[in-house]
Amino acid sequence: MAKKRSRTKRGFLKNIIITFESKQAIIWKVYSERVEKITIIKLNKKYEYTEKKQIYHYFENIINDIRDFIQKGLRSILIINPIKKQYNNDFLNHIKSHQKWLLDKKNPNSISIRTLIGSIKNSDDIVELINSKQYNEAVKSATTDEDDQIIGILEKRLHNTKDGLVLYSLNEIEDLIYRGGKKKKKFKPLKLNPEYLILTTNYLNNHRQKNRLHHLLQIVRNREIKTKIINSENPSGIFIDSLGGITCFLKVKSDYEKKLGDQILQRKK
Repeated sequence: MAKKRSRTKRGFLKNIIITFESKQAIIWKVYSERVEKITIIKLNKKYEYTEKKQIYHYFENIINDIRDFIQKGLRSILIINPIKKQYNNDFLNHIKSHQKWLLDKKNPNSISIRTLIGSIKNSDDIVELINSKQYNEAVKSATTDEDDQIIGILEKRLHNTKDGLVLYSLNEIEDLIYRGGKKKKKFKPLKLNPEYLILTTNYLNNHRQKNRLHHLLQIVRNREIKTKIINSENPSGIFIDSLGGITCFLKVKSDYEKKLGDQILQRKK
């Protein structure tokens, strides 16, 4: 009988790293438990000898490869740039010229970028990087900006109960998400579409019904609902913990949606 392969634990997705070198850029996904290489975008020549038109497509390919993660709510980007090279500055200038929405703080899908100087040649280098103090400081800075923006949207929903619906309990959130089915192949469109599901590291790590929570998170991922796990030690995390550690919010767009939201809230009383 064949021995089952054990799954390597990934944990939750934290941020994206883009590492630049003279003839390529590598995009990495950083989870709480490990790191994965997403893709390699290559140039035919060294960057310095590549025509502007090709550089344009090079940067656009990088943006296209991270676009899906941005739209799903992961917006903290760390760039690793070799010493005395301008790859990161050129990339940022490209964004400012051709993809301004990525840096517009009024845009809910804007990104927060930080840069570190260094050279990443292989997986060992990237593992060494994510265990370093400078990496943790850079990511903390980037995620703080990201967290503040999300909390800003949440506060708007909290302060305007006519147009916003905010759920604070696992039961309420399950009621909202599971109304469209629990199996991916049988999903029905949700009548109420969440803007974000937010939970803290304390809530995630200490919940007594972990299987139940992870099942919800898996369905949320399958539905491509934006999810954010916030460090409980950060100000935003402290705020979410004060609400119970988990919250889901959305903008109500009609009287019908308002009625559906009220039904969820009334059911849990």
